[in-house]
Amino acid sequence: MGKPRLTREARRETILDAATDVFGRLGFEATRMEDVAKAAGIAKGLLYQHFSSKDALFQALIDRQGLAYAAELRGALAGSDLDADPRGTLREGLAFWLGKVGDQAATFNVTDPGVHDAYDSLRDSLREVIADAVRRSQPWVPEPYPRLVAALIQGAAESLGLVWRAEPAAVGADEALGLLTAFCWGGLTELGRGGRPEPPG
Repeated sequence: MGKPRLTREARRETILDAATDVFGRLGFEATRMEDVAKAAGIAKGLLYQHFSSKDALFQALIDRQGLAYAAELRGALAGSDLDADPRGTLREGLAFWLGKVGDQAATFNVTDPGVHDAYDSLRDSLREVIADAVRRSQPWVPEPYPRLVAALIQGAAESLGLVWRAEPAAVGADEALGLLTAFCWGGLTELGRGGRPEPPG
């Protein structure tokens, strides 16, 4: 008796799982659709029935990972007391990001954004989670300030993470997290003095 036929959605997820491994090992430029099809155990023609091109496959992969990362980040922030300890909550969120950057076992490193447009959706997903945290902790701050602050935090975390990962022996994980937290918290504190509206009263 043969294996049960996968649904289209299940097949798509199987392909994305295989693509995660292949892109992680070979990188975007070196990966061929043939490589993904072989890893997924399907014919190349079937792969093209699900994804019209390598770019479309990569976009779907990044979109899926972005949603997963955003959900994980929301969970990490939800476990902190944002009202009582906003600095601690910030640290938790930044620790999440650096943990992803430093995970050498990760088969697909979406924390190494290149020039591919697919990364825009991942950045947007993470920025929106951060912006929501800003809105909850400081509801008096009008738009678009929460999104702008989120962009600053996300950009700093991404930039430091990439440099730190290239030379992990130079600075330990705790020190990198402390530096990033101090930088972002200092910026948030300074913004209250001029870059965004003061709280009422």
